Amino acid sequence: MSGSRPGRPPVTFTASRGKGDMDGAPEASRRRAALMAAAQLGDAQSYGDLLNDVGPMVFAFLRRRVRDADDCQDAYQDVLLALHRARHTYDPHRPLEPWLFAIARYVLSARERSARRAFDVALAEPPEPAVAADGDTRVRLEQAVRDLPRAQREAMVLLYVDGLPLEAAAERAGTTTGALKVRAHRAYRALRRLLTV
Repeated sequence: MSGSRPGRPPVTFTASRGKGDMDGAPEASRRRAALMAAAQLGDAQSYGDLLNDVGPMVFAFLRRRVRDADDCQDAYQDVLLALHRARHTYDPHRPLEPWLFAIARYVLSARERSARRAFDVALAEPPEPAVAADGDTRVRLEQAVRDLPRAQREAMVLLYVDGLPLEAAAERAGTTTGALKVRAHRAYRALRRLLTV
């Protein structure tokens, strides 16, 4: 009895299929490929059905990689938009999922690069003292910081008040370094607007 277990069929291996061959693909994968093929021909109902089918799968994929709920929602919208723009590039003879998740990974990578550039710009342009740091300015600054959204306020405090390194600040905030950079940059712009009026 070489390695077989009672009650289980023996494990068998089949010849590998060509990359474009949908034979033997799971039913859900074949259905998604057919929906996208119909969508490419202009079938709006099929396109809607496809988005309803893959939407939860894409969101779960993103949620595992993007901790911040708002950032995840933004990334989800970006992926759906990218899918829409690239739908003509899909080959219906191939499984849809690898193509779809390649788009999702590309979107996440592009968002990370964009956040990094935004943060670098913010650091390269330190705030200009528009007025002397008198008591009135200090009160305005404290009020402006209190009025920031919670996530932006937290980013400013962790990075600029506590002086934590970016990675440590992101870990403490429970988000990615890219998301924290975006939050800090948005907070910086908001404070700059408030203090230069």
